Formats: sequence, C-alpha cells, structure tokens
Amino acid sequence: AYLVNEETPAEDRAAGNVLLIGPTDGYSKHVLGVINRLASNSAQLRVLSLPELWQHILELKYPPKGEISPTAQDADWKLVRFLRSAIRQIRTANGGAAMSVEQVYEYMRANSASITSDPEWSTYLSALPAYRHALTLRAHSPLLAYIQWEVSPPVDLGGITHIIIDEAQDVTPLGWLLLDEINIEDRWTVLGDLNQRRSDHTPANWPEILDLIAIEEDTPIFELAIGYRSTRPILEFATRLLPASQRTVNAFQQQGPTPVVEKVRPAEVGDSVAAQVERLLTAYPSGTVAVIGPDTAAVRRSLRSRGWVGSMHDLSPWERDGREVTVLDPDSARGIEFDAVVVVEPANFKQNRGHHGPLYTALTRPNRELVVVHSKALPVGLR
Repeated sequence: AYLVNEETPAEDRAAGNVLLIGPTDGYSKHVLGVINRLASNSAQLRVLSLPELWQHILELKYPPKGEISPTAQDADWKLVRFLRSAIRQIRTANGGAAMSVEQVYEYMRANSASITSDPEWSTYLSALPAYRHALTLRAHSPLLAYIQWEVSPPVDLGGITHIIIDEAQDVTPLGWLLLDEINIEDRWTVLGDLNQRRSDHTPANWPEILDLIAIEEDTPIFELAIGYRSTRPILEFATRLLPASQRTVNAFQQQGPTPVVEKVRPAEVGDSVAAQVERLLTAYPSGTVAVIGPDTAAVRRSLRSRGWVGSMHDLSPWERDGREVTVLDPDSARGIEFDAVVVVEPANFKQNRGHHGPLYTALTRPNRELVVVHSKALPVGLR
C-alpha cells in the first residue's frame, strides 16, 4: 500500500505495478481485503499465491495437485537453460514461427540428448510426464509457466516493477528465476524465515537467493529483532526445535498462557482436540481459532459429532452457533495467524534434513495461546 500511495515520496513510490506473492491461496484471500482497504483498491496492486501465479500464467481452470518438488531436479534453475535451448532449436527448425508451450515441453522430452550432454539430466527430461498429465501436477507448474512466459507472457502481468514475496523461504530456484523475469525493474521486498523451510529443494541461505535474482551480494539483510505475532511463552516453546544458537526470544508480547501439552491415547485425539477448540473459543470470544495437523480426519469427525458443520476435505471453516474454527494442513497454515491454535500430532509433521520447518511454522501461528495434542512421542526438543 505504501508503494502505490500518492503521498509516498516519489523516489519510494512504485513506477509501475506491484505484485505481492504469498505461499498459499488461503494467504492471498487472507490479506487481499486488508491491502485493498489500505490501498483504496489500487489498480497497481496484484495479490497472488505462488500456486495461483503459475495457474494464472498457464490459464488453468483447476489447480494442479501433488507435491511441489518430489525431486530436486523439478525445482532446479538448470531447467531454464534446457527450455531455452529447446526454444532456440525449435526456432531454427521452423524459421522463427510461433510455438506453443506443449510444443516446447514435448520437444524437451523427445530430444533431451540434443539439449544436454549430462546423462542424469537427459534421463530426467526423457522421463517427464506427457504434457496433458504434467499440467495436472504441481511439480511441473513452474517449468510449464516459465515456458509460457518465454513464448507468450500474459499481458495482464506486464509492467511489474516491484515484487514483494512473503514466506520467501519456500520459493524454489526455478521459481525465483521466473519471478526475476516478471520483475522488469528488479525491485524487491523479500520476507521469510529460513527456520520455516518446508523443502530441501529451496535455497538454504539468503546469499543464495540474492544470487538467483542477480542482486548484489552486499545487499543488506535485516533481521527482525522482535517477534510481534506470538507471545514469549509460545516462542520459547517453539524455538526449542531450533539449534541452540538460534533460540534467542525477544517478543513484543511478553505475557501469555503457557502452552498446553496434552498427551492422550490414539483413539482420543479427535475428541481431545475438539474439546480444546471449544475451550479456546470460550476463552477468546472475539478471537479466531485453528487446528493444524498433517492428518485431521479424526478431528473433523469429532467436530461433526459435536454439532459442528463443515467439510471433511476442504479448508472452509467449521461453524456452530455463530462461531468458527479453521482446520488446516501444515502447508495451508503458512503466512496466516490466529488468536489460538491447536497443533495435532507433532511427530507426524514432515522434516527436511532433520529440521522441523513445517512444525515450527505451525507452533508459531497463534497470537495468544498454543495447545499441542499428541498420542505419539514428541520431537526431542519439545519433550
């Protein structure tokens, strides 16, 4: 909103359009209303999640499914070199005539040996799924979107001079390179927490990101010294998952309830979570409450048995007597926050290289109170 405000000094104001990129569709919906109010629905602003951006570029009616990057090669920046080689070869063969995304993609599959001499990459390209199937898989959305951008970029994404990226730790190298193509003036605001990385296939440090988007290596990196979202007790609990050198806590909210950790039998998990939800809704009558876990089927069944109405599958809130509770998987919880959160079965959260990025993210979603319900042994740091 500051970048497009008429009262912002000219040297700070965006000359063109501003694109805000978030991690999930839920995030973009969560922040869009607030930003529109602050920016008076400015036509210069666009808010999209990264999956929504790929989907928009490819003009897909339905979002692709599956893992973001099952293999490191799915996210590798070298794919840009290969797709551009394919485009050059096709142009040479057809005299520079227009080409489609499908044509370039299928050329990469069928002619891998002419694109790369590396046997591992040649095998990877040859084994890519057929184009129509690839369109349905999240793992290949960035590659297909990049090809689309090279052959015929969407007109409505032109003129972007500043990109703001939230949860930047989850952008892959291939994703960074496409964002760099979209950003015509290379003005960036990059926000993230490397302790919340969800994949081994994303950059492990900030200099690596700066290198990908060709920003000077001496660009200042600012560390937020004070945590504004969560209370000190919540942060002290969550940071036990981090290396000892990174456990310093400086919270704006010094006071708050000690996190509740409830151990139950496996058959009791759903009912215990539902009971905690109802307690938290009473404790925070004007607040928001969420449940976060890799598998929440038992929680949803228990909520339904207590008169709550909601879907067993999608992310829409469950409702009862005018109150709501949101039930989320760890991926969908990124970038958003609630007054109180119940985290379910920490042992089931995925790790990357021994780090608890998804679990750490979930534990730091609440503003006021955290509850952990588990039947399995907690990760060592939380015991």
